[in-house]
Parts: sequence; C-alpha cells; structure tokens
Amino acid sequence: MEVRLLERDGARIVECVSAIRRSQDALDLIAAGFEQGSTRLLLESDRLPPAFFELRSGFAGEFLQKLQNYRMRLACVLPAEDAHGERFREFLSEARRGRSFRAFASRADAEAWLAEP
Repeated sequence: MEVRLLERDGARIVECVSAIRRSQDALDLIAAGFEQGSTRLLLESDRLPPAFFELRSGFAGEFLQKLQNYRMRLACVLPAEDAHGERFREFLSEARRGRSFRAFASRADAEAWLAEP
C-alpha cells in the first residue's frame, strides 16, 4: 500500500495513493497510519473500487468498521456523491453524524476536518 504523509495545522495525515482493491486493505492503511504516528486518513474516491459504492456488497461497511475499530478517522474526497445512487447518499448522510468517517466535495474541506483536534 503506497501512502504519503501530509501535515496540516500540526496534524499528521496519511493519504492513500494506491488503489483499494479489498476491504482487508484497510488493515494496511491502519498499519501505515501507526508507522507514521497518525490516526487520520485521506482517501480520494477514485482509489475506491465500485463495490464500495454498492452498499449491498458490504464492502464499505467492512472497510470502515476495520478503521473504526482502531480509531482511525477517514476523510474521503467524493466530488460527485449524486453519481452513486440514493442508498449511498443516505449512507453518507448518516455517516456525517459520526466522528470517524466523512465525505467531502473538496480536498481542502477533507484536510481541514482531519486537522481538527
């Protein structure tokens, strides 16, 4: 798993630059975060497989649960959330209430949220 370390407002953020292929890749991101001393992850939506956006596949739930188990915070840059269907939009609406996963239309907003204490 290829990652890059970003620093924003004193926060260390690990950005995934490799394609995610399976839900187990979350464990590689967790390990990369711990290696970099960070619990904050940034992921562009084009790194995610189509199964992530098809909720009935279970991919998103498994992937996000692994991250949540290790108290990792994930910001996903998802400029066109309307392109993924009504159920996925409902999922994002619910996720926005939590503290471990959020989707943002812009990278700047995603980084700002991850940099919050």
